[in-house]
Amino acid sequence: MLRKKLAAAALTVAAMTSGVVALTAGPALATANDCSWARYTNRSVVAICNGGSGNFRAYISCHNSGAGPIYVVAYGPWKTVASRSPSYAYCPKANDYYISGGLDIQ
Repeated sequence: MLRKKLAAAALTVAAMTSGVVALTAGPALATANDCSWARYTNRSVVAICNGGSGNFRAYISCHNSGAGPIYVVAYGPWKTVASRSPSYAYCPKANDYYISGGLDIQ
């Protein structure tokens, strides 16, 4: 009888331990923070992140001056927070102009 109780207790402990392991969070994801963006010129946007880690980029929505869709979205290059370098996004054509902008974080 004692053997059955010990086996049942061991099985219960094993099941509880397995549940705890399954519920344990994985490693934290790196995220940029302390980020800002601004309209830089009539055709560009600048973005920068000064804290955390990870990547970010600027994006801009422009009024298309040529044939095709009325609005186009353009993206700046991905930058790492560690680079301490801004990302710039530009409207694709000389006569396109800024409508809105922002930044993406990865």
